[in-house]
Amino acid sequence: MVNNVLIPPEVSVYIGVLVQWGFLMAFLYSLTTSINNPSKKAVWLSLVMAISYCFSFFIDIYDITYIELFCYDVVTLFFILCLRYYLPEKRISAYLLFGLSINSLLFLAMHIDVFVRGNYEPWWFWSFYTVVINMMDIIMISIFFVKKDFLRFVYVMDKLTGFIMRAKQGG
Repeated sequence: MVNNVLIPPEVSVYIGVLVQWGFLMAFLYSLTTSINNPSKKAVWLSLVMAISYCFSFFIDIYDITYIELFCYDVVTLFFILCLRYYLPEKRISAYLLFGLSINSLLFLAMHIDVFVRGNYEPWWFWSFYTVVINMMDIIMISIFFVKKDFLRFVYVMDKLTGFIMRAKQGG
């Protein structure tokens, strides 16, 4: 049954704490590995993510709406984009932008499903939402430790951009 797949708020609190801890550890790891490195791009990106996710300490999980979560992710996306402009870092920022974009779109979709359409019966999308939101958080935390294009996301984007540029020049 679908109800068994969805994560109850009591468990969701612990997952949220684990994700907050993950971003805090990503910040501390980035800070310590950059001590003798002049590039502090990963430190700044991980700081933005740690601050963003630690704001959820002040959020009542039983009272927050999906549209508020959407807004938090959009604000975080804005800060990541600003940092990417001033401190160009391709790999980590691409993964963060991808993960936050997916999360924010899922929050918006859940808001539309629950609050606009008035659907309170679980269906496949709710399970999809639960799995993907948590996967994106894990991917965003992982990029700070792995520091490699482990999903080949940046590689595919570079190939796609090159293809589009060649098509524009040829056509």
